[in-house]
Amino acid sequence: MIATAPTPAEPATARRHPGRPRAVFFDLDGTLLATGSHLRRETANALVDLSRSGTTIILATGGFTARTQAVADALCDAGVSAVWTITHNGAAIWNPAGQLVRRTSVPHAAVHAAVTVSGPTFWTIFEAIDSAGTNKVYSVGRIRPELEPFIWGPPAGTTTDRRNVPLRHLPIGWETRRTRAIANLPESDAPATLSCWVIGTSRALRPLDANVHDSLYFGARCEQWTSSIGAMIGRPRSLIEGRDINPLGINKAVAAAYVCAELGIAPADTAGFGDGRNDRDLIAFVGAGYAMANAHPRVHAVATRTAPHHNDDGVAKVIRGWLAGDGW
Repeated sequence: MIATAPTPAEPATARRHPGRPRAVFFDLDGTLLATGSHLRRETANALVDLSRSGTTIILATGGFTARTQAVADALCDAGVSAVWTITHNGAAIWNPAGQLVRRTSVPHAAVHAAVTVSGPTFWTIFEAIDSAGTNKVYSVGRIRPELEPFIWGPPAGTTTDRRNVPLRHLPIGWETRRTRAIANLPESDAPATLSCWVIGTSRALRPLDANVHDSLYFGARCEQWTSSIGAMIGRPRSLIEGRDINPLGINKAVAAAYVCAELGIAPADTAGFGDGRNDRDLIAFVGAGYAMANAHPRVHAVATRTAPHHNDDGVAKVIRGWLAGDGW
């Protein structure tokens, strides 16, 4: 049974808790990762020390599975004991062994509609799980190389900055030739889609946006990305925009409630970090919600704490404070 909606966060003036949270949820882009999809070594080391103190580490992102689990693997290689991963804004939950323990699918009609309007300046990409339990990434439209780090992470072994933790190699498995065929299957035969990303210029996205009414899109939820994609990839002049197409009734907070129940941890004993509008429910759900300094105003509105900027090792600085006894 899916958990009920999270309760509102306590006021931002709330007293700090002693000790450390039992579990912490971390968004990736704009939060745990620096610009360019880089995992900073200082951040990884802080999470290692937090894990060794007995706190459970959970990654919670709107992104794709392979990339998220690559970050989890890098943290485990560094010394974190175990990492849970929540992907696709809560549509999929993976345990530390990499097993899918819960999923919710996007209506196939929404996938079909998004693929149908894709074109030279409009890219649709989605992850689906077939009847054998294999997850694959499908794409159609113009693939922009500068956006591949959001799917696969930085290319393995290419970092020359010792401040960054290199990620393992991820084979790029675009199923581009079959994407339209998959999208045109009847619902009964189609694989279960976890979420879609649609990326393009504002003008290219108009045919899709015309079918979005109060965030509803053919039985799914469609929302605009909070942050400028250009800023996220280090190209501030880029005019590319993004949309998330996710299952109705699913968000990071719902997934967090499921993980808390699995671990036997009360939400009041957890903390969370985020920056985007898709983090709002999660930040409101946890016992101590941290908005990054670079976070969207809606995240700051529900957060009880503020963390420094994600490019200034903000997560690491907060964790170091906890471990020094500052309270959370």
